[in-house]
Amino acid sequence: MEEIERLYRRHAPAVLRFATGLCGDRSRAEDIVSETFVRILTRSPHIETRTALAYLLAVARNVFLGRARAQRPEVPLPDDLRSHVVDPAASLDERADLHAVLRALAALPEGERAALLLRVDHELSYEDVAATLAISVNAAKVRVHRARLRLAAIRGQKGLL
Repeated sequence: MEEIERLYRRHAPAVLRFATGLCGDRSRAEDIVSETFVRILTRSPHIETRTALAYLLAVARNVFLGRARAQRPEVPLPDDLRSHVVDPAASLDERADLHAVLRALAALPEGERAALLLRVDHELSYEDVAATLAISVNAAKVRVHRARLRLAAIRGQKGLL
């Protein structure tokens, strides 16, 4: 149990960032992180990557994909039911920039988005990206490259990033 706790304390913020990048919603990302660590706790993990972080990110991606397959269409909450709690640390410009980046990431195909987040945000090697996504190293390089090209095109079209 202590090992899981150490893994959680060390890697939960990175898994949360990755999950947020995948789904674009912090609340859903927190659920993905929770389920990721529950799966690690309840199953005997056989780590097939070189690092624990890469393994955790692979599990988080699998949770995301499983939920995406089973997800029902969402209906936005009416404004009168939304939380009115203000985050004093975040300015409107920062929020607008964050939403623009998340929209641009969401426009990428999932495989490219995951590869880019693993490589850029989590600084995994291409070998670890490939192991996490269960693809070849060359395929990982191609996905990251294509994601960068698509983001550059989106930025050029909409002035988002």
